[in-house]
This record gives sequence, structure tokens and C-alpha cells, in this order.
Amino acid sequence: MTTTAPTPASDLPGNAVSAGDLHMLAERYEEAAASYREAIAAGLDGAVLEHKLQRAETAAASAVSRGEQQTPVFRARYAEVAAGESLVPPPYLPKPAANPRPPHDVGDTVRVAVGRAVGTGGSVVFHGLTRLAGRGGVSGPIWTNWYTAGEGLPGPMRKWYQILRLAYMRETLFENNLVRPYPQGAKTGYVEDAAEPPEWAHRWRSADGSWNYLLKDADGRYDPMVGAAYTRFFHNVGDDRGLAGIHPPADPATDPVSVRELSRRLLTTKGERKTVPFLNLWAAAWIQFQNSDWVSHGSNDSTLTAEIPLAEDDPLRSYGIDHLTIHRSDADPTRRPEDEGLPPTFLNEVTHWWDGSQLYGSDWETQQRVRSMEGGRLTVTEEGTLPTDAETGTEVTGFTRNWWVGVGLLHTLFVREHNAICDMLAEHHPDWDDETLFQTARLVNAAVMAKIHTVEWTPAILPNHSLNDGMMSNWYGLITNAFGGKHKHVLEDIPITSRELGGIVGNPQGTFAKYGLSEEFTAVYRMHSLLPDVVNVRDLDGTPNDDVPLGRTRHANSPRMIHAYGMEALARTFGEQAPGALVNNNYPASMQDISLPGIGVMDMGSVDLYRDRERGVPTYNQLRREIGLKPIHTFDVLIDDAEVVANLRDLYGTDDQGRDNVDDMDLLIGTLTEAHRPTAFGFGETLFQIFILNASWRLLGDRFYTDDYRSEVYTAEGLAWVDDATFKNVLLRNIPALASTGLANISNAFEPWDEGRLTEERHPLRACTKGLGPDPWAGDAAQQ
Repeated sequence: MTTTAPTPASDLPGNAVSAGDLHMLAERYEEAAASYREAIAAGLDGAVLEHKLQRAETAAASAVSRGEQQTPVFRARYAEVAAGESLVPPPYLPKPAANPRPPHDVGDTVRVAVGRAVGTGGSVVFHGLTRLAGRGGVSGPIWTNWYTAGEGLPGPMRKWYQILRLAYMRETLFENNLVRPYPQGAKTGYVEDAAEPPEWAHRWRSADGSWNYLLKDADGRYDPMVGAAYTRFFHNVGDDRGLAGIHPPADPATDPVSVRELSRRLLTTKGERKTVPFLNLWAAAWIQFQNSDWVSHGSNDSTLTAEIPLAEDDPLRSYGIDHLTIHRSDADPTRRPEDEGLPPTFLNEVTHWWDGSQLYGSDWETQQRVRSMEGGRLTVTEEGTLPTDAETGTEVTGFTRNWWVGVGLLHTLFVREHNAICDMLAEHHPDWDDETLFQTARLVNAAVMAKIHTVEWTPAILPNHSLNDGMMSNWYGLITNAFGGKHKHVLEDIPITSRELGGIVGNPQGTFAKYGLSEEFTAVYRMHSLLPDVVNVRDLDGTPNDDVPLGRTRHANSPRMIHAYGMEALARTFGEQAPGALVNNNYPASMQDISLPGIGVMDMGSVDLYRDRERGVPTYNQLRREIGLKPIHTFDVLIDDAEVVANLRDLYGTDDQGRDNVDDMDLLIGTLTEAHRPTAFGFGETLFQIFILNASWRLLGDRFYTDDYRSEVYTAEGLAWVDDATFKNVLLRNIPALASTGLANISNAFEPWDEGRLTEERHPLRACTKGLGPDPWAGDAAQQ
């Protein structure tokens, strides 16, 4: 929605700059640029005016004022929910085609029995060892110490001891920190008519996430909307130890400190941007790509606004304003009298499940829009790119908010991967119709993405050797990870029925709570600092081509860039450029003076902080207490940087005893300035606690990764496809020309695509990756 502003008088002499400012605030970016050019032509020059001209031209080129494809669907669906209409969609899908069970022999029965026996006994032993490992606590005076535990033990024993302590931390979080936002006994979304699940739901995912959870409640009825779109976000805090801690402050903009001043002094980059030497830009784009599958609060309420005041010396005052206007998050329209006294709740626009909804949509209409209706495939152009939406200028896909070329590349890549899976399934099942091919390919493609995130992206950004084994064990299990060799299979010949020993995937669904993702999970994935200021485009052969500012990659510029430079060149570019580091004072400059749909001038750093406060996300210390960590008592222990500590102390202040007001510190500020980090971690332990809880919960809570991760649902060929999948081979399968780049020389495609001999600084995971031969630093190309 366009922000209204008075139309500037064109006949006022010397008023071109003011006219341009008014146009900017009203999202009339072409007119703003024209006014600024007029001012420059009249002799009014200077860095501020040049910056505003570039801002206006960038916003005009991105077509950001044309809005987002998501918004009309969101508004219509939100109105339905607010009107109390049923959340459960009609059973649109036909009965699934028969999927033959694999041949069965007596040996299968024996192997299953052995697996259950090993799993039952092994789980008892593992849980006992886990409790023993965690008995003495997992923290020192302040910080966790799992990654230094076991000193004096032989190497393998030390690593297993550290894994046991990680497991203890995770189990404790499962027991205490999955807090459902509905009253005891209420169905999710307050659904009244919980009928029997439609037949297709036993084999396929629904468009909106309903009917995934098929466990009956104590009343003998189903709860069909668990994890569905337009149901409430959970919390990972707020059980009997601290419900009051998740109430928002009276004024999120200024209470206890101005979010804009925090952004200016603790997020703004000073000097050169810090980068991560062991990651590439694919890693930055990937986490946004995955987040849009999991969480979104939708379009904020443009009719309900708040003001963020600007200090006298704030550079954004150059637009003729003394405050930023922010749209409030939409209130939960499903609140009932029984919710009175509870913290505010908010709805997730997308399904909570790890189901690829960013590609397929979280509603029936969007899903139909992205499909070709032939051979199960998603729609692509003759060039293999995504079609462009005529209204917004961005690509047509399942989720297009906050769009830039990084997510545009990944959407295109995994739409191609979906279509490749369809072709493979059609070869094995020539009698299958479009619906069966589409639904089965969706399952496989989502599992490919879940696997890549679990065993490749996560170890890449947190390249700690013990954590690497822990994440591998999440997917494969400790036994398969240890003894499965280079080419592992999730469903081994002897299926070990234990999520620790045999892996979460393919084992029984978790029953700690009904499934949902949380506000805290959303908060800890605010990773804008990973984004670059400029994308340094290279040609496929590595020749430097162009330097494109981040703002010029957004919205309608994404398909233009893919067309102009090509998938091949941009893929190499993202493989070779480093992302920003997740530390304080390292925010992309263009995101602190940015245009958003419906807002002409905004600071995303202020938005990040405002949203956490508005939605009741606890402060840094409160969250640490809630998730089993020790609070800090002074800013001095957070970071060894006197200037940053002084800024923290000046902004948050001290009490009448001279003690730092550490309990007021916002979560984002704390996690970015938290310099005490586990070995080789790209972020700190506070964020990591929420991470280890939800990284496992996304798999463990989903039937399609647990009980129904089997050949009768995925097909034997689909399971084999997932087993073989890596980010590297997805890239090579769908962009074959990349075989001539450094991608061929590395194993984890989220690490830099270096050619020749590799170094541990840039490729730390090679030191603990199996199957790389006696000299892992020689590179994959040398081995081939």
C-alpha cells in the first residue's frame, strides 16, 4: 500500500530537493529522482543529494512500490480467518495412485526386529550417558563449555563426550521450551469440526500444511491444523518459569532505548565490512530461502502505525522528517476470551513445516499458479527461468517477500530440481498422473533441501568438528554416521529404531509437543549482516564483469540480473564472494536507508529491533535464563572492545548502584556483540541454543521426516535421490557449466569455490570430512 503524502508544488522555485523528499516518502521514486536531478542541474550539489538521487533511482528500478505478490492473498486469507471461517480446506486432491510396496522377505522381518532391539537398548544406554555427561552442568561461570569438555580424553572419546553434552542440552530444551500458544485442550486455530483426514493426506502434504499431524488427542479427535498456515507462532520461552517475560514493552520504538539509536551506534558498519573467510554468498542467500519456507508474519497493518523518533543529528532527517513511520504487525484475529491475560500472539503466514512452501505456496491458489499441470512439473520459461509477474516484476513462485537475486537464484535452482525429480519419477512410474508426480516430487525436493540444510549449511556456518558429527547424526544417526562410509543411506538394511543412534529421519515422530515454530526462532534468524553491500559479478570464466549494489539486486531487478548475466555466471559469483560476518557494527549500509513496499524511507536495523520487542521476544538476558544459560552481569564480559562496551553502557545505562542495565539489552544486540563463541562458530551460543532446539524439532515433529519417511510414501527412487543429494550435485545437475569452476574442486558448496590446493582457514570442514583421501587439501579436482 502506498504511503500518502502531499503532492509538491512544481512551480516553487528552488524547491526541487523538498519536492524530491516528498515524492520519496510517497513512493513516487521516478518523480523523486527527476526532482533531485533538477536540483543538481540547478547547481545544488553534494554527497547527501547524490545519495538521495541514487536511492530514488534504485527504488524506481526495483519497482518496490508495486508491492508483493503475496499481499492480496494474505489479505484475503486473513479476512477469512478474522471472520471465523473454517481453517480446514476442502479435500481438493484425488485419491493417490497406488505406490507398490517393495518386495518383502523373511529377512526384512528379522532386520526390523534386530533394529528395534538395538534401538531400544541403545537408546536406554545413550540417554543414561547423556544424563551422566550433563550432570555437572554444561556451563562455566557464564558461557557453555561443551566444546572444551573432555580435555585429557583421547580424541575420539573427547568428541563423543562433547556430542553427549550437546545431546543433553537439546533434550533439556525439548522438555522445557516448546510452549504451545493455545489453551490446554483447545484445537489449533480453535477448529471446531475435526473430521477424519482425507485419504490423500496419508501420502501427500496439503498446500496449507493441514493434516500433517495425524496423532489423535485425548478426546479421540484429530487436530488437523497443527503446523498449518495462519496458525499461531509458538514460543521457546514462557512456560511456568517466566510467562511475564514475553509481554512487549509499552512503546517498542523507544522502550527502553530508541531502536534507531541502537541501529546507528551498534549496527552501522565502521570501516570495511567484516566477512567470513570460510563461507560464500550462497550461504547468505540459503538461510533467507529456508526462512521463507518456515516463518512469515505477512503484510504488516498499514492502518496501524508507530513512530520511531530521529535524533537531531540523524542523517535520515535529510528527507525532511523527524521520525520513521513503521507499520505494526497484524494482531491475531483468532483471540478468544480464554486468551485474556496471555501475551499477544501472531499468526504464521506460511506453513510451519519444512515442506518447501517457499516454492509451492502455503495456499491452494498459489500452488495452482506455480504449476504447469503437465507431468507434475512447475512452470518455467523456455530458458529454464521462472516466469515474471506482470504486476510486480518479480518471479512467480510460492513466496516472494523481501526478494533479491540471491533468493531468485535458489528458487530457480530448486524449481529445476523439482522438474528433474518429476522426470525421474515418470521414467519409473509411466502410469502416474500429473497430481501424483507433483505431490511425490514435492516430498522428495523438500527432503533434499532439509538434508542440505542439516548436513551441509549448518556445519558450514558452524564448522566445529563435534557439531559436524552431531548434525550428521541428526540426519543419519550416530551409528550410520560413524560406520556408513562416504555414501550413507538414511534407511539402512538394519533400521535402528532410535533417533540418536539411527537418526531422526525415518524414526518415530516426536511427541514432546504439538508442532509449531516460534517467535524466538524467527528472531534468531535475523541475519541481515550476512548480506553484501555490492555483488561482484564475474563471468563464468571468472573474469570480473560488474559491481552491482545490493539495492540494485532487489525485487524486479532479480529477473533482469538473471537474464543479463545468466545463471551460470551468477552461480559462480555467489560461489566465490564472501558474505558479511554476524557481528556488531557490520550491517549493510543500504539496508539502513531503504525503501520497502508501502514505506518510502526505512532502516531495517530499526525494524529488526522493533519487531522483536513488539512480538514479545525476550531480551538477551531473559532469553538466556529461559533456555538454560547463565545471564551476564556486565557488558564487559560480552566483548573485548572498549568502544562497543562504552556504547552499550551509554545507550542502556546503569542503575543507581552503577551496575550495567544488562537485562534491558535487546536480543539482536546481544547476539551480534557476543564475541565469546564456541570454537569455529559463525555465531554465538545464545542463538545456538534456539538453533539446536529447532534444527532437530523441524525434523522430529514432522510425520513426513519420521514415521512416513519410507518408500511407500517417497518411493524407493525418491529416497535414493535424497540419499545422493548434495548442494554441489544439485548445482551441477541443473547448471552443468559449473563443472568448469572451482565448484568441482570443493565438497561443501557453501564454502568458497577455490581452485587448486585448499586451506583449512577457508575449508575447515575438510579436516573432518570422510572419504577425501590421505590429502584432503589437494582438492576434489586433484582426486578426480
